[in-house]
Amino acid sequence: MKRLLFVAMAVLGLQTVACGGPMEEEEALQPQEGSEVTAMAVCTASCPGGTSVSCSGNHCEAVEGQAVMCDGQWKNCPSPTTVSFFCESTNSAVSCTGFNAYTLQPLNSKVCGGVSCNGVDTYCPAFTDARECF
Repeated sequence: MKRLLFVAMAVLGLQTVACGGPMEEEEALQPQEGSEVTAMAVCTASCPGGTSVSCSGNHCEAVEGQAVMCDGQWKNCPSPTTVSFFCESTNSAVSCTGFNAYTLQPLNSKVCGGVSCNGVDTYCPAFTDARECF
């Protein structure tokens, strides 16, 4: 018990030295003249395609599926992207639109590539003759 009391007094003593002396309770709760009291908030909105947007500020709002606004600045959900890949085997293109969209590398020497959107892969048709991907 004596050790606990000693530790508590030591901590209190450090706080007194570090802060310039003890404050009255009422004085501690009042902001000093000319100071500004602010509180930061964080807002997050879920977006289509499994993504999200967020921001932080003194005032924020979230509009699910669309955007967030912090301190008057809007941050919109990402827009879907369209990707295309030219298929040598058919002289045509495959394309798709999604939030996670990219082109695919060749699958093998006969299937030269394709596109992927939101986890769905679409490859070009394979060469049916002696040609191979280059």
